[in-house]
Amino acid sequence: MGYREEQEIMNQEVKVDCPGGGSAKRCKMKDVINGSRISTSRGEYKFKSSSQSKAKNAVKNIARLQERFTKDMENAQEELMESYVNILQTADITVKR
Repeated sequence: MGYREEQEIMNQEVKVDCPGGGSAKRCKMKDVINGSRISTSRGEYKFKSSSQSKAKNAVKNIARLQERFTKDMENAQEELMESYVNILQTADITVKR
């Protein structure tokens, strides 16, 4: 459940500003969330596991919400089509000659 959605989020490219004022480093979200550190040209970030844990939970929550939204959208589209067919079936029809 939601593995693909989680991977899509984790593979998003992000820019991490250099703490020493150098150029930003491009990396994937999973490098920040799963890694212990990111080194840039003029500095380094050492990540706290508690912050990473919160981020992992947020990713799982987003994936769960995306999956729920997809199911709800499919159900709403199905309901719309049933209502549309019902409108046509229950309409008074007049044939002109």
